[in-house]
Amino acid sequence: MKRKKPLKPMNDDNPAHSRPFAGTIRRYRRALGRRFNARLRPYRFLIYAGGRSGSNSLVKILNCYAGIDCADEPFNADHHGNVRDRVTDLPSLRREIARLWRLYNGFKHVWHVSGWPFDGQPLLNDYIVTQAAATVILLHRKNLLQRIVSGDIGYQSQVWHVEDDGDRSKLLNHPFRPLDRTTIRERLGEERRAFTDVQRRLDQLRVPYKTVSYEELFSGASEKQKLSIIGELIAFITKVPFQRQRLGDRALQVMDPAHTRLNSAQTYELVPQIHEVEEEFGCEETGYLFR
Repeated sequence: MKRKKPLKPMNDDNPAHSRPFAGTIRRYRRALGRRFNARLRPYRFLIYAGGRSGSNSLVKILNCYAGIDCADEPFNADHHGNVRDRVTDLPSLRREIARLWRLYNGFKHVWHVSGWPFDGQPLLNDYIVTQAAATVILLHRKNLLQRIVSGDIGYQSQVWHVEDDGDRSKLLNHPFRPLDRTTIRERLGEERRAFTDVQRRLDQLRVPYKTVSYEELFSGASEKQKLSIIGELIAFITKVPFQRQRLGDRALQVMDPAHTRLNSAQTYELVPQIHEVEEEFGCEETGYLFR
């Protein structure tokens, strides 16, 4: 009788068996790890930010710190893996936030005074900032004019982040239209009031929060100053002192505007009549485009 060959074990040492499922196994392990780690880390934090305020980079920096796992805009319909279509009202929002906390210990939420990303339901944004997390980081941009113009440039070009040379080339070669100055005037007033209203709301409800600006994190400050601010944010989130050795080296690269900054004088110049916009709206209170 012919002797049968012994079966090879189905494990990671057998490439024939492991390769078809390697990606699935890795994802499953990561999901299990997130659930396990979330139980070990009792803190839950929120990054609450307006568009074009550096929130994407802040998430990347915080995720470089051992023990922090922050989700990036789970309620933005344009983001991969978002759950926006599952949210139709307050009960469904609560349900999705509960699911987030089983996987992460923080998430970023970008909002607009119009109610976006929950168009027609601005109270859902209010619930997120006041009740979803134990602590809140309010991220804003002091230079409102740059923020608004950068947002319009993003909408026209559909380039929101620079991941490679292709993104930069697409931005620099886009045929931009002049900006609507009436809209800019209205938004400058809205943005100033909206940020103040959020702070007042958090103060009324005694929600612990910390404000930080785009300029503090990504503009002219030294590396030492930026690390000090990041350390303060991490200590605020975790309730334990910041440990520099737990912050990955990639965080320093993300803090360098040469690697992450999307718009500058070069891109502003691509917009027709942009100097008229600067002349009409540029001031100390709301900032300048070219100073």
